[in-house]
Amino acid sequence: MFRAICAGLFSYLTLATTLVGQQFASSASAYGISHLYGEGTAGGGISFCDFDGDGLDDISLASSTGEAPHFYRNTGNGVSRIELLPDLTGEIKHLLWIDFDNDGDKDLYLTMADDYNKLFVNDGNLRLTDETAERGLPREEYTSFGACWGDFNRDGWLDLYVGVRRIERDGLPNISRLFQNFGGTFREVTLTSGTEDGGKTPFCSTFIDYNNDKWPDIYTAHDRKRGNTLLKNNKNGTFSNVSQQSGTDLKMDGMSVSTSDFNSDGFFDLYISNSEAGNALFVNQNGEKFKNQAAERGVGFFSVAWGTNFLDGDNDGDEDLYVSGMLPGANAINSQYYTNLYPGDIFIKGSKIPADTASSFNNAIGDINQDGYADIGVMNVGPYPSLLFVNKGGSNHYLKLQLEGVKSNREGIGSVIAVYHGIRRQFRYTQCGIGFMGQNSDTEIFGTGASLVVDSVVVTWPTGHVDRFYKLEADRRYILKEGSSSQGFIRVDPDVMLLSSGINQPELAKPVFHISCSADGFCNIEGSDALLNSITSLTVTSSRGQIVYGSKDQSSTSFKTNDWISGFYIATITLRSGFLVSIPFTIWN
Repeated sequence: MFRAICAGLFSYLTLATTLVGQQFASSASAYGISHLYGEGTAGGGISFCDFDGDGLDDISLASSTGEAPHFYRNTGNGVSRIELLPDLTGEIKHLLWIDFDNDGDKDLYLTMADDYNKLFVNDGNLRLTDETAERGLPREEYTSFGACWGDFNRDGWLDLYVGVRRIERDGLPNISRLFQNFGGTFREVTLTSGTEDGGKTPFCSTFIDYNNDKWPDIYTAHDRKRGNTLLKNNKNGTFSNVSQQSGTDLKMDGMSVSTSDFNSDGFFDLYISNSEAGNALFVNQNGEKFKNQAAERGVGFFSVAWGTNFLDGDNDGDEDLYVSGMLPGANAINSQYYTNLYPGDIFIKGSKIPADTASSFNNAIGDINQDGYADIGVMNVGPYPSLLFVNKGGSNHYLKLQLEGVKSNREGIGSVIAVYHGIRRQFRYTQCGIGFMGQNSDTEIFGTGASLVVDSVVVTWPTGHVDRFYKLEADRRYILKEGSSSQGFIRVDPDVMLLSSGINQPELAKPVFHISCSADGFCNIEGSDALLNSITSLTVTSSRGQIVYGSKDQSSTSFKTNDWISGFYIATITLRSGFLVSIPFTIWN
C-alpha cells in the first residue's frame, strides 16, 4: 500500500513538474502580434481585456517613447491590430480598460512617465477622447506606475487609486491618490480618506476585501524597503493603516500585488514580488492577520521578480501561480510557473515554458482562443518582443463567468464569486488593476476538473445583494446579471448609500442580449438587430439540466413558457461566429 501511494504521488509530481512546458505554446507570431516595448523604466502594462464588448478577450500593449500603444482585436479566428491612439507616443505605464461612467462600453485609463495620467472616454464606437481634466482628474506631469479601480464606498460608481512618484521631479514626497467618482466625474478625497500613504515608493496597488466585510480595502507594494501598506476600509469614507498589526508591512523591493484564495478557505491572500531576497506570500489568517509563507509553500522565486498572476492553468479547480522576472537568459531565473497541489500545502515548480527566457516585467491572463483554458500574455523589454503563451488545454472542464451590475457598478468589480462543485469550492474577488501594471480578462475562468455540472454559483455584489444560480452546465460562458436570480429584485445592504439622487446618472445600457417574460406566457429575446439576425440556435434548460426548448429556426425571437413550472432557467444562444451566450432568467407561472 505504501509503495502504491508513493508511486502515485511520484507520478503526480512528475506530471505537475512537466505540465507547464508541455501545456503552453509560444504563439505571438502565429497570431500576428509583433510588439517591442523598448527601454522604458520597468516596462509597461498589458491588458487581456475585451475592449470592444463582443465577448472575446482582446490584447492591449503599452509602449515606450516614440511608439503608439498596440491594440489587438480578437476576431474569433485570430487577432487584428487596430489603431486607436496613433498620436500618443509618450511612455505609457499601466493601461486599464474600465467602464467608469456605467454606460456599457469600456473607457481607457493610462498612467504615464513624466506626463499626466490620461482618461480617454469611449463614445461607444471605440472613438477615444481625452477628457482627463473635464472629468476632474489632474493634469500634473509626474510619473505613475500602477493604478487600480474599485468602488470603495459601494455607491455604484468606480473610484480610482493611483501611485504618484514626485520626489525625482521636484523633491515632493511620493504619495498615492484616491479619486471618488461622482456619477462620471471625480473629486480627490486623498486627505479626507486617509489614503495618502506618503513618503514611500509606490509601484502597484489593488483593492481587496481581506476581512470579508464587503468593504474594499487597499494594499500597496512599495519599492526600496519602505514597507508595504494595508489600508483597512472603515466603512465611512475613511481608511486606517493596519499594515503593522496585520503583518503585511514587509520592507522589501515590492513591485507586484496579486490576490487569490489559493487554499480555498474563504479568505483572500496576497502575493508580492521582490528582488533576490524572495517574494512574499501573505496567507490570510481568518481576516485579521497574515503570515508570510512563500518559502514554506515553495513560491519564493529568489530572483528579480516583477509581474505575478494566479490562474488555474490546468482547470483542476485550484489556482496556480505564474511569475515574470527581469533577468534574461536560459540559465537565469527569469520566469516560473508554480502548480498548486491543493489540498496539499505547497506549490511545485513546473518546467520552463519554451521561449520564456526574456527580460519580462508584466503579464496578464485571458482566453485568446475561447477554449476555456487560461492563456498568458507577457510584456518584455529591450530587444525582447512581447509574448503570447497559448494553453493547449486538456481533459478538465471549466466555467466562464462575466458579471453585469445593475445597482452595483456596471462591471461588478468588487464582487465575490463562489463556485461549488462536488467537494470543491472556489472564491474570486473581481478587480481592475492587478499584478505589476496588469489587467486580466473580465471573464473569470473556473476550472471544474471532471465535473460537467456545477452545483451552484453564488455572487455577492458590492451592493450586498446575493444571487444564486444552480446546476450550471460546464464548458460554457455565462453572463450573470445582478438580480437575475431574484426576479430583478436587488437587496441593498442597509449601510450602503447608492449614488443617484441629484446626480446626472446615465441609464445603464442593456446587455448584449436580454430576455423579458410577460404574464401571458411568452418570453422575448431582446438585442440589437445585427445580433438578433446572427442567432443560429437557441436552447433553454431547466435548473435540473433538462432541455425544455430547442430551436434552430430563429425567424422568431419569442418562445412560449405558459406550461413550464416556475423556476430558474438558462437560455443558451449560438451566433453565426460559433460564440455562445448563456443568460439566466426566472419564470413565475
